[in-house]
Amino acid sequence: MLRPLAPTEVIGGDHPVGGYSLTGLLPPAPVPLPSRRALLGGAALVVPPPQGAPIDAPGVPERAAAELGELLGGTFGSGATLPLSVHDALVSPQTRAQYGAPGLSLTWDRPRHGFYWLAARLDDRQVQACGEPGHLHCVSFHRPLAGPPTDDPWELLAQLAPALHARLRGEPAERGGADLRDITAAFSPGLFGIALSAPELRIRTGVRQALRTDGTPAGLVHVLRIDAGPGCREWPGP
Repeated sequence: MLRPLAPTEVIGGDHPVGGYSLTGLLPPAPVPLPSRRALLGGAALVVPPPQGAPIDAPGVPERAAAELGELLGGTFGSGATLPLSVHDALVSPQTRAQYGAPGLSLTWDRPRHGFYWLAARLDDRQVQACGEPGHLHCVSFHRPLAGPPTDDPWELLAQLAPALHARLRGEPAERGGADLRDITAAFSPGLFGIALSAPELRIRTGVRQALRTDGTPAGLVHVLRIDAGPGCREWPGP
């Protein structure tokens, strides 16, 4: 059963433990701003919350919940109650206003119907998800690191995303099954425990130093990250 996270429990960012080069990663933007490409192409694994203003978007939470249920199954399946909110952007209103001054400009992602946000506890894990129904779902599961992490993606998927696990195990290549490629070696050694890729799917694992939304450390966590949907074709990596 999913239960909402308190705001103080939400992870606002993470970074790899130790030093890594940018091999295989999207280079940092001159002005770091939340964006779809940064969400997909960086080293971070925990999905951060959108910074945009909450909006009333009838039908969007229901569609997001249905698509997450179809993608993940299990706890997210049909009839599940998901603590979802909808936001007008990934970038905050304050940042947009700042760059609205004369002589400044800002390019930011304008969602079709809003970016949904989910932050919940699932047993001993936290799940954070952000995306756009019909286009992109970015979902991370993390828990405190205790002992050697399990980076077997099939074991993690069977536990946390049984619908995706069953689909990948049962689908022919033309529907994404055998087409899932291991691209771990395309990145700096040790950056990801495993990195798998298909045209509209990315699965990654890794150990990260997590940071709360106020910037304070939250300790080491092991993360399973799933990105799915047509928006994954914007992935800037290998």
